[in-house]
Amino acid sequence: MVQRRIAFAEIWRVLAYTLVIAIAFNVLGRLQLALFNAPGTQSRLQRVGLLQADPVADLRQQTADIAAASQSATQSLPRGHRMAALRLGYELGCASQLVGVRAMSPPEARALGRRQAEPHARLAEQIAAQWGLGAAAPLGAASLREFTELGARYETDENGLARRIERQLSPLHRQLYLLGVQLGGEAARAEDSGGRFSLPPESLIARHATLAGIDARWWQPLAAPPARDEAPQQVVQRWRAALDALATEVMRQDGADGAAAR
Repeated sequence: MVQRRIAFAEIWRVLAYTLVIAIAFNVLGRLQLALFNAPGTQSRLQRVGLLQADPVADLRQQTADIAAASQSATQSLPRGHRMAALRLGYELGCASQLVGVRAMSPPEARALGRRQAEPHARLAEQIAAQWGLGAAAPLGAASLREFTELGARYETDENGLARRIERQLSPLHRQLYLLGVQLGGEAARAEDSGGRFSLPPESLIARHATLAGIDARWWQPLAAPPARDEAPQQVVQRWRAALDALATEVMRQDGADGAAAR
């Protein structure tokens, strides 16, 4: 019993550190955004060539370019290809979070993390094999820094899977995969903590979902941080409902691809 208490204390300690770091980055991001939007800042950046005239228009153009480059693939791939890419990322994000959060804990806690992550990792391998994507193992974490940077490590494509997805499927599938990674990591964090720890990577969810052609009404609930008066269990329930809604929309898009191909 004492060992069990120690194990859970270690888990909550790492979760707390992670939340503090995430909050710090979130606050820094908001401060940078405020400075970025300050009067005169954007015009000065534009004059020295560090900022395009309209970032929103740039993202819109990127979305259109990705859709055009992916059109042939989306209309020719078997049904379910969008959901497969999203689910692959989701399962890897979950597995990495569950193992990483206990990486610095006692052996029994690390073993618990591996047991929890194993079904997610196995499903990711099955999806990757089905679509000919090669190895799809979750990223590990041997230090607190590696754990807190899991999301960024997937973004830089440490395991090369995003590049393989883009080459084998399309640029759109790469965005769905990366969106899934961010959602999976956040889902595991919220579920594992019973809703007590939740701070979604808003900018990354927004970017990948937008570039994947998903309307804001489906991804915004997943990018929103918990309300101050929201109970932990409500956080988990809201997250599950929003994730189900997003999955339903992606499956609808899969169906629309099949109809367009016919």
